[in-house]
Amino acid sequence: MNVTEAFGEYQNTVNADPAAVKEARRRRDLFKDALTDCDDVKKVKPSSPLARGTHKDPIHDVDLIVEFDAADHPDWGDDGDSAADALEHTSTLVNQTLGATNGTHGHEVRLASPRNHAVKCFLDDPEDDEDAFTVDAMPALRQPDGTYLVPEKVNSTWILTNPQYLIDEVADRHATWNKFAGLVRMLKAWAAN
Repeated sequence: MNVTEAFGEYQNTVNADPAAVKEARRRRDLFKDALTDCDDVKKVKPSSPLARGTHKDPIHDVDLIVEFDAADHPDWGDDGDSAADALEHTSTLVNQTLGATNGTHGHEVRLASPRNHAVKCFLDDPEDDEDAFTVDAMPALRQPDGTYLVPEKVNSTWILTNPQYLIDEVADRHATWNKFAGLVRMLKAWAAN
């Protein structure tokens, strides 16, 4: 067996099952469709390893950037309560659109819990499954340079982030060497074990 064959063989043990990838994408797209329909949401953008192709098995979550219209939230971005307010507002939208009892677009979210930067949305029961699948929905305000201003509740402030940079870097490197994303998945598996 040569190096390329060994790489391919080990890659099969690291890669997520295609059915699991399909289900993760379905769940991600469900959020994207539901939240994009909200009046104050401009765009919903994937930002997790699944978006970069660097996810490993098993897939426990996906991350989304929920880009809000700054004109609808003029106080967001200011230090103080606006960080917590943005997370609460995002949690409310998730419950209204995808809440298990009253969602207008689906009934898949059992719990939407605001955290530091994002709302952790449990689609599986967190009490029955310690690896319950979640979608992390991060409210954001897009800046003129393409970066995002996102809440940091613990410090009552907002910080700049650029998740698109990492997505673009991975895509560029993978275009140069088509085993790059697979290598990242392997390194993540080694680190986890």
